[in-house]
Amino acid sequence: MEKQRKREISDSGVRYFIYATFAGTCRPPTTLETADHFKVSIAAVESAYERLAKAHHVALAPGSHAIWMAHPFSGLPTNYVTEVENRRYWGN
Repeated sequence: MEKQRKREISDSGVRYFIYATFAGTCRPPTTLETADHFKVSIAAVESAYERLAKAHHVALAPGSHAIWMAHPFSGLPTNYVTEVENRRYWGN
């Protein structure tokens, strides 16, 4: 059962965390990872993800809160691959 967390988060902070996670791990963060990082509920993260998607900062998988892309990063394999310091990133 998820712990009740009341802390507020900013969309810009969540967006930065998404990009930092992509850059560091070559994949987008999950809602649970984001909630744990900010010590907030998953519902708060889902709301932030939805606002970021509405503003076209990220694209979510249809019917979920999984991040498909945060330009220029893609969470799904594409034909556009970049390798930096032994890390491979898919691009849009």
